[in-house]
Amino acid sequence: MTLFVLLIIITTIALFVTLLNGFVLHNSRNWILTFLQSFSGVFFLFSGFVKAIDPLGTTYKMVDYFNAFSKHLANTPLQFLDGLWSFLASSGEAVSIIMIVLELVIGFMLLIGLYKKVVSWIFLLLVAFFTVLTGFTYLTGYVPADHTFFEFSHWGAWVDTQMEVSDCGCFGDFLKLEPFTSFMKDVFLLIPAVVFVIFHRQMYEWGTRPVRLVVTIVFTGIMTLFAIYNTKMNLPVFDFRPFHEGKDVRTTKELEEQAMSEVQVLGYKLTNTLTGELREMTMEEYFEHYKKYPKSEWDFEQIKTKPTIEPTKVSDFVISGVDQSDLGAIMLENPEYNLWVISPVLTAEDWVTRTETRIELDSVFVETDTGMQVVVEEIPVEYSVTDYVWPSAIEERYRSRVVPAIEWMNELGYETYVIVGGAGQEAAEDFSEKMGGMPNMGTADEILLKTIIRSNPGFLLVKDGVILKKWHHKKFDLESLKKNIRENN
Repeated sequence: MTLFVLLIIITTIALFVTLLNGFVLHNSRNWILTFLQSFSGVFFLFSGFVKAIDPLGTTYKMVDYFNAFSKHLANTPLQFLDGLWSFLASSGEAVSIIMIVLELVIGFMLLIGLYKKVVSWIFLLLVAFFTVLTGFTYLTGYVPADHTFFEFSHWGAWVDTQMEVSDCGCFGDFLKLEPFTSFMKDVFLLIPAVVFVIFHRQMYEWGTRPVRLVVTIVFTGIMTLFAIYNTKMNLPVFDFRPFHEGKDVRTTKELEEQAMSEVQVLGYKLTNTLTGELREMTMEEYFEHYKKYPKSEWDFEQIKTKPTIEPTKVSDFVISGVDQSDLGAIMLENPEYNLWVISPVLTAEDWVTRTETRIELDSVFVETDTGMQVVVEEIPVEYSVTDYVWPSAIEERYRSRVVPAIEWMNELGYETYVIVGGAGQEAAEDFSEKMGGMPNMGTADEILLKTIIRSNPGFLLVKDGVILKKWHHKKFDLESLKKNIRENN
C-alpha cells in the first residue's frame, strides 16, 4: 500500500458519499464543500482506525515526541513545560488512546455532520497539532545531534539519521511515510480545515440531531473499548509489523543482509558547514579532489544505490545471550519447535548495592632455604552485589505462565528463549535467579522487542526461524501452546 493508492481509495469513498448526499439524500448545499467534508471524515476515520489497532505503537511515538520536546525546549522561555512533557510521557498509553479516539470521533462527526461549528474548530486544531508534529519531525533532520532545534545558526544539511522521531506514525505500521511527505499531507489538510471553520453552516447533515448524537456516543464507546482491548487485553487484531505470524524471520534477515551487502557507493554529497554550499561528485572525482574539501569545513554523505530489498526491523534482529553468545543466530537456526518469551521492557523498581567479602586463593612463589616453593594464600576480596526489586506484576506473570511453559517445553526436549529489554546482563541474571533459573536468557534493544510483540511478556512459537503463533500474556496458557504444536505437526 502506498499513500497514492490510499488517497485514491479515500477519494473514491468520498465521491460516493458526495453523490449519495446530492442525488439520493438531497442535502448537499455545496458540492465542493460536501466532498471536502466527506473526504476529511473518511481520512480521519481511516488514520484513526489503523492506530486504534495498535495504540502501543502510537504510545511509543508520542513518548519519543515528548522526550524530544523536553530536549529541544531546554534553555528556552518554554523550558517551564518540561514537567508537562515528563507527565505526558509517563501517561503515554492514556494520552495515545484519548488522541486516537478523538481523531476517530471527529472524523465520524464530520462524516455525519454533528455539531458542525465545534467539530470544524476541533478539526482545525487537530490538523494544526499534527502539522507541528510532522513539521518538527522533518525539520530536526537539519539539526546536528549536539545542538537543539532553536539554535538556528547551527542548522546544516538535512540528514535523516538526525531526526528525533523516525516517522510520525500517522498511519501506524500500516503505512510508513517519508517525513516531508507526511508534513505536506498535513499542510494539505489545513485547507479543508480552514474552509470548514468559515463555511460550517453550509456543511451537510445526516438524520436528526438526537439520532446523530446517540450514534456518535455508541461509536465513541465501541472505539474506546476497541483501542483498550488492543492495548491491555490482547495483541493487535491486525499485525502490520515485520514479525507477524507466518513470517520467515531467518530467510528474511538473510535476504535483507544480502541486499544491503550489494549496495554500491556511487559518490559523495558534500555540504559546506559555513556557507551551506552543496556539491555532488562521483567516486573518481572525489578521490581526485578530496584535498580541496577538508573535513573541518565540509560534511560528507555517501550517494549509494538502493538495495533491491528495503531493510526492515528484521535486519536488526540481534540477541545477546547473558553468556555473551550470539543467541539471536541460535534462535533462528533452531530447526525444532521453540518458544520465545519476550519482555520489551524489564525494569527493576528498586535496587540496593552492597559490598561483600569473599576469600580467594592465590599462589605465590616464595624463596626458601631449599629453593623456590609455591605457597597458597587466602586473600580477602571485596566485590559489589546488587539486589534488585522487580515489579510484582511481572514476577506473577513469569511464575504463573513462563516457568510452567519452560518446564513443559523441556519435557518435550524443546528450547525456550527468554529475551528482555531495558535490563543489563547483571539485572537479567538476577531476574533469572529469582524465577528459579531460566535457560537461554538474553538481552536486546527495546525498540526491536517492542516491534516483535506488543505484550510484556509476549510469547512466540517458532520453528526453523518461522513464527507460527503469537500470544499476549493474558491469552497464553499451556493448553493453547500444546494445541498449536499439535496442529503444526
